[in-house]
Amino acid sequence: MNTLTKLTASTLIAGAVLAGTATAHADPAPPPPPPTKQQALDAMLAELGVAWAQGGAAGTAIGAVVGLGIGCVSMFPGSLAGCIIGAPTGATIGGLIGMGNGNPKVQQSIETYLNTP
Repeated sequence: MNTLTKLTASTLIAGAVLAGTATAHADPAPPPPPPTKQQALDAMLAELGVAWAQGGAAGTAIGAVVGLGIGCVSMFPGSLAGCIIGAPTGATIGGLIGMGNGNPKVQQSIETYLNTP
């Protein structure tokens, strides 16, 4: 190969490399399509199942015991009424806290379900 051919080939390759890098770009990925109401419901129920298994049941049991104790003690003269009100209230609050701590994604899945048209 003579010198002129080598020089021409090198120049063409260098020019192609520079031109290729100057014009290359990538478009951002398109956003995923919004979920349907059924897909959002399925996702929410799956997250709720995980949350219940990872802390909801324990939170409910602990909340019921604490609510029962506080209700029975705080309304001493009418302690039966306090026990009846305290146990389900404590169970509800304990279940919600246990599920929220057991799976942090459960709140987002509920909001997604409620906001899906």
